[in-house]
Amino acid sequence: MDPPNTSETGLKSIILEELSKIGSSGPWLWKIFILCVTPNILNGFHVSSYVFLGALPDSYHCQVPELLDAGWTVEQMRNITAPGGTVEDQSCGIVNWNYTKLSRMDFEEAFYYTQENSRPATVPCRSHPNNYYYYDQEEGVSIVPEWDLVCENKVWRTTVQVGLSIGKFLGASLFGVISDKFGRKKAFMGGAGIYIISGFLTVFTKSYYLFLLGRIGLGSSASGLFYAAFTLLTENIAMKHRSWMSIMFTISYPIGMLFLTLFAYLLPQWRSLQLALVLPGLLLIVHCYFLDESPRWLVSKNREKKAYKIVFGKKPSVDLLFKSNKKVEEVPGAETEPPASTLMSKLKDSFREFAGLFSTWTLRKRIIICYFVWCVTSMSYYITAINADNLSANRYLYVAFTGLVDIPAYIIPIFILKYSGRRMSSFGLYLMAGLSLLAVLAVPKEQSSLIVAFAMFGRFGISAVYAVLTLHTAELFPTEIRNSALGTSSTMAHVGSMAAPYIVDLLGMIAWYIPTTICGISILMAGFLSLLQPETANRDLKDHVQQEEEEKKMTA
Repeated sequence: MDPPNTSETGLKSIILEELSKIGSSGPWLWKIFILCVTPNILNGFHVSSYVFLGALPDSYHCQVPELLDAGWTVEQMRNITAPGGTVEDQSCGIVNWNYTKLSRMDFEEAFYYTQENSRPATVPCRSHPNNYYYYDQEEGVSIVPEWDLVCENKVWRTTVQVGLSIGKFLGASLFGVISDKFGRKKAFMGGAGIYIISGFLTVFTKSYYLFLLGRIGLGSSASGLFYAAFTLLTENIAMKHRSWMSIMFTISYPIGMLFLTLFAYLLPQWRSLQLALVLPGLLLIVHCYFLDESPRWLVSKNREKKAYKIVFGKKPSVDLLFKSNKKVEEVPGAETEPPASTLMSKLKDSFREFAGLFSTWTLRKRIIICYFVWCVTSMSYYITAINADNLSANRYLYVAFTGLVDIPAYIIPIFILKYSGRRMSSFGLYLMAGLSLLAVLAVPKEQSSLIVAFAMFGRFGISAVYAVLTLHTAELFPTEIRNSALGTSSTMAHVGSMAAPYIVDLLGMIAWYIPTTICGISILMAGFLSLLQPETANRDLKDHVQQEEEEKKMTA
C-alpha cells in the first residue's frame, strides 16, 4: 500500500523513508551486503601477487654460448666470466675477455691465461649479442626469466606492480565520475567487464607489454568495483549498520590475500596462479544481473519513479504521482525524469560534479586533507605488503601474515568506533602505526623476526585506519559529489601506491630500513592532519552541497 499524506511529504520523502526501513533489516539489506562485499575479495588477489609473479631467482648470471659449446661446466665458466666469480649469486656484468679465443682452450689453460694477463673491463652481459642470462629457478615459476626482467631491465619488473597502481589511479577518477553521473551500477558493470577481459589477457599473452596492459586493466577495474560497491552499500543501509558493514566490506580484501597465498603455494607456475586468480571474476556477471541501482542516487538525480520501483518493487500509482507532482512543482527546476542532453553537456556536468569538491572553503579543506592522508596511507599499505625481501622474510609467510593481520585490523575498528568518533580513531591508529614502523630503526638487522613483528604492528595500524578513513571520507561529502570524493581521493592514494614499489625495490637496495622509515614519518603527519577534519559520527548523510553550507551557518 502507498503511504498516506503523500501531498505533504512528496515522492522523495516516501522513498527515503522506505529505504531507511528496508536498509535496517530483511532480504534487501542482506542482498545488498552480499552483492557488494564479495567482489572485493577479487581485489585482494592482486595487491600482493607481484611478490610471487615477479619473484627473483636466487641466482642468475651471464651465459657465454661459445664456452658452453666447448664443454665447459657452469662453475668453470663463471670462474672466468663473472666479475665476482662463483661467489656472486646475481651477476649482471661479464669480464670482457676474448671468449672466441678462450673457447679453443681447455679450462685449465684458459684459467692460467686469465691469471697471467691483465683483467679487462667489466661490460654488460648483452654487450655480446649471443650472450643470455641463466636463471637458477624452475621454468615458469616467475615472469622474470620469461622477459629477462633483471639488470638493465629490472625497472620493468617493478613496473609490473606499478602498472596495477596506474590502473587504479586512472580508474579511481574515471569510475568515480561515471558513478556520480551515470550511476553506481553502470560503474560496477564497467569495472566487471574490464576485470574479466584484462584478467584473461594477463594469463594467455606472450608479450610483456600486453601483460602490463592487462595489469593496468586489473587495477582500473578494481577501482570501478570497489568504490561503486562501497558507495552502494553506504547509501542503502541504515545508519545503525553503516559502521560495522563498511568494516566487514574491507575485511573481504585480506581474505583475498589469504586465498592468494594458498593459490601461490599450490600453483607455483605463474600462469597457473594467474588463471586461478582470474577465473572467480566470471561470477561478476551474476552480480551485475542481481545488483540494483542506488535509490538514493536516483533520487538525487530526480528520477524518483525508478527509485520507487526498486524500493517498493512496483511502479508508483497514478494517484501517488499526481499528489507528489504537486509537491515537486513547488521546487524550481525539479523534474521526475532527466532531460535529454548531448555528450558535451554530460561532460560539462561531470566536470561540474568534480568541481563541486572545491566549490566552498569547507569542502576544499576537507578534500585536500583527504588527498594527502589517502596518498601516504596507500603508499605505506603497499610498502608493507611487498617489502618481504628487504626484511629477509619468507614470501609465503610474509604475505599470509599481512592478510592475517588485516582481518583483526578491520574488525577492531568496529568496537573502537562505538566508543570513539571517526577523527580520534584515525589519529590513534595513525600514531600506533607510525611509531611501530619507526621502531624498526632501533632493531639490529640480524633480528629479522623482531623487525617483521614491528612491521606487522605498523601494518595493523595502517589497515585499521584505512577502514575508518574510507568510511569517514564517504560521510564528509554530500551524495551528489560523494563518489567523486572517494574516486579522486583514491586517485591520490594510487600516487602513493605507484611510488611504493620503487621505494621498496630501488631505495631498499641502498638501505633495507629506508622504506619503513619513510612510512613511519609520513603516517605520523597524516595522523595530525586527520585531527583537522570534522567529526561525522551519528550524523545524517547530506544529499547536496547547499545542505552542508546551510548546516555550517546554523552551527555558527
